Amino acid sequence: MRELKLDHIIHYIQQLDDFKFPGHILKLNPGGQHDRLGTFNRLAYLDNTYIELLDVYKPEVLQKVIKTEEGRVAFPSKIVQDDYKQGLKTIAFSTSDIDKVKETLEKKHVEVIGPVNMQRENKKGNKTSWRLLYIADPDYRVKPPFFIQWDDPDEVRNKKIEPFKQKEFLVKWMIINSTERTHTVEKWQKWFDMTIVNETSTYTDLKLDQDAIIYRICDADHSGYKTIQLTDKKTTSSYTLIIRGANYQFEAN
Repeated sequence: MRELKLDHIIHYIQQLDDFKFPGHILKLNPGGQHDRLGTFNRLAYLDNTYIELLDVYKPEVLQKVIKTEEGRVAFPSKIVQDDYKQGLKTIAFSTSDIDKVKETLEKKHVEVIGPVNMQRENKKGNKTSWRLLYIADPDYRVKPPFFIQWDDPDEVRNKKIEPFKQKEFLVKWMIINSTERTHTVEKWQKWFDMTIVNETSTYTDLKLDQDAIIYRICDADHSGYKTIQLTDKKTTSSYTLIIRGANYQFEAN
């Protein structure tokens, strides 16, 4: 699975309709509703990825969904599993051949669910569609990243989102806590063919073959996605924002 890249990061935020990033540093764009999940989103497009801010508009729908085989591993399931605690929940890796990813994982005896056809509709009635594949691993130390394949070809999709990108921001690191680092690292290496690029007594740095972003798995007394590290090309001094359960670290370029 050499082609995998970070597609987006999911940050659960309550009362999303009224939310703005401090200082409007990251600009939020309208997303849409996931009717089958009872969720909706806003999107912050950066140079090399985007952040999906997610909220729940029909909790009763989501509560029912997570009791299904697909729902227990779907991207919003961690919201319920965390008792609606705000923060980073999971990430998605993009692929141009999700069926091949499924085949590769199954050859490794990894149980998967999907591909699942998804779509969202914005207030103008425009629909965006994609397919998702989930790793059906019962290990919730760190919720596994999932796979996404957009229906639009890359060149079409990139042309659509190009005007909304804040190119001064580039995600360089994802910092993830784990109560059992060795366990998490072994899983991620098996699932995503990641390479260890650095290791100390307290953390392990992993990388996808075709993506520059580093995933640092750190020893901690709790597990979960903790910090996004970004480069800010327009600042001369680094700064950190703690926003609704997530750390955003901006480094001067």
